[in-house]
Amino acid sequence: MSIKATVYTVVSMFLCTSLCAQNRPFQEDVKEYEVGAGDTAVLGKSKGAEVYAYLDLYRKTRWDPADLVQDSFTLKYGAYDSATGNGFYRYFFRGDFDVAELPNEFKGRKCEILGVEVLKKKETGEDINVMYLKGFQENTVIWVDFDDAVKYMEIERFIAKKRRK
Repeated sequence: MSIKATVYTVVSMFLCTSLCAQNRPFQEDVKEYEVGAGDTAVLGKSKGAEVYAYLDLYRKTRWDPADLVQDSFTLKYGAYDSATGNGFYRYFFRGDFDVAELPNEFKGRKCEILGVEVLKKKETGEDINVMYLKGFQENTVIWVDFDDAVKYMEIERFIAKKRRK
């Protein structure tokens, strides 16, 4: 199963759960999405009063000058494929960066999806679906805890890029 298929399942499940909890008929309202690199996410309302609970802003302060480790992933995919999003974590999260919770002033802003992937939580070993969004300044990325961001409507909707047929 590809990352996009995993995200597709998660989006559908949480939209259905959310609408059922609100006693809304989901047959008419639910849309299923396959989202990935190049698509757009629209930020919703933050769960908290001042900041988003499931969106963090990372600002790159120093790039690691060392080459990527030449392992099987790097040999297969290279550094970062912007068309598919493959390798984004390994590309961006090297070196130094500052991190902060994203302020809620960004409601309604559209952000390009740079990549999606499933990572393991270090503490528990559980899978976590992560989406990376292009930040609002150079060398910034918004890290999205995808499952909870969709569940609590911090990601309001998705806009698919036009794909060639």
